[in-house]
Amino acid sequence: MAAEATQGPASVTEYIQHHLTNWNWQFGNNPFWSLHLDSLLWSVSMGLLFMSFMYIAGRMAQRSVDEVPTGLQKYIEGVVDLIDGQVRSSLHTPSKLITPLAITIFCLILLMNSIDLFPVDLWSTVIAERGAGLEHFKSVATTDPNITIGTALSVFVLVQYYSVKMKGVRGYASEFLLHPFNTWWLCWFNFILKVIEEVARPVSLALRLFGNMYAGELIMILIGLFALSLGWPTHLGALAGWVGQVILGSAWGLFHVIIVLLQAFIFMMLTIVYLSLAHERTDSH
Repeated sequence: MAAEATQGPASVTEYIQHHLTNWNWQFGNNPFWSLHLDSLLWSVSMGLLFMSFMYIAGRMAQRSVDEVPTGLQKYIEGVVDLIDGQVRSSLHTPSKLITPLAITIFCLILLMNSIDLFPVDLWSTVIAERGAGLEHFKSVATTDPNITIGTALSVFVLVQYYSVKMKGVRGYASEFLLHPFNTWWLCWFNFILKVIEEVARPVSLALRLFGNMYAGELIMILIGLFALSLGWPTHLGALAGWVGQVILGSAWGLFHVIIVLLQAFIFMMLTIVYLSLAHERTDSH
């Protein structure tokens, strides 16, 4: 009985760890020097998929200039028009970068998030473990903080670059020293506030996306355990558990579609807002 009592929690813990542990390659003595190969594989694959969609839609648009877009071309043009409208309403200075960047960020994050809509055991267990012999494999790249932090830092670097380019070194420095209090004897306090503001932007971008997607994946795993812990449906109780899993999984999946879309849209919109603020000139210099 004791063995059976400990077997349940141990198997549940092992199941959760199996789904939440990355396929890792360590190339140094320190665990810090390691690569999450599954996250890199998914992010590169979704990037190639995004470029393929855009290329196909562009070729279709060139061939049928006078025709009403349909199918893939219709949806991609709708996304481009939507994001271009958001950029035009937020940005008062023309920029050739922000619209393509916003489209890339939205579509790439959306594609990576969408992998979470597949059955929870499909990629990690059926394909990776049983098909490829991998002990661990995470399928949702945005549940890896390395991916979300890397994306947020890319936005952060662009924001700093355009802040200096559009406002000049003097105007950029004045934002750190003379805002919000336009007096030199409080420049040290202004500097602290500005540094906190700048650091908080990429941190909030990365952790918001990571936290929401990680929580969504964890709920999917817990729903999977709801029936798995009862065994295969060979009796009425187990059958009821599997039916309940299907119902709960379907309900959460429908709700999770909103989260997948919303997180990609929020990340894109905050990127547009941050870059539009970087393009605004200050009056203090």
